[in-house]
Amino acid sequence: MKTTLFVTVAALLVAGVALAQNDADPKDVVGADDLVKQKSSQFQNLWLNPEADFSKYDTLYLWNSVFQFRDVGENNVNRTTTAMMRGDQGYFAVPEEDQEKFKKLVIDVVIKELGRSKQFEIVDTIGPGTLLLRAAVLDIVSSVPPGVGRQANVHLSSMGEATFVFELIDADTGVIQARTADRRYIQPPSAMNAVNQAPTNSATVWNYVELWAQDQAMTLRRELDKAAKTAAKK
Repeated sequence: MKTTLFVTVAALLVAGVALAQNDADPKDVVGADDLVKQKSSQFQNLWLNPEADFSKYDTLYLWNSVFQFRDVGENNVNRTTTAMMRGDQGYFAVPEEDQEKFKKLVIDVVIKELGRSKQFEIVDTIGPGTLLLRAAVLDIVSSVPPGVGRQANVHLSSMGEATFVFELIDADTGVIQARTADRRYIQPPSAMNAVNQAPTNSATVWNYVELWAQDQAMTLRRELDKAAKTAAKK
């Protein structure tokens, strides 16, 4: 089933890869048109290749991570402290140094969480039975005002929002086996959009990002382990 989100995510991934090629370069990635939308209690959006057999794989290689920050301009930079204290909605530009920190933190968290897998080993070289894992965080927006640590009593329910995408690709053939896409607020899963009772500061911001990324990676790890175990029993 084709959806607007499916097309948008695919287009952003293709655009991102053009900018993010790195050391492992398998065959051309193919099979996007064969993916079929599935019902899922764990992912907002899940597409699977009908021929996918996860019992064939036992290693994961993190490949060509893609990050895309929305250009919100500078319109919100001059919002007043009063407006920020009221929690008025609005998005802010993410400074370049924070973009780099965001990327590193998310990648480190994803690798650490997937390293807990009972069915897959995280590897740094591609071999037989390897699934490429392409993680993408797309359309990232920030709700954190500039200099938030210097602004008194700024309380936020989330640090922003983004679409978290995981794509699993057969390393030998380049065929996409599965794709997930979830757009969520950047906050701990326990927050449930509740405004933090403590004022927001730098530590709060990065803690929210870490817990959000961990939750996304944990969901993938559990579902991937489950798929591999189920496939092995057939």
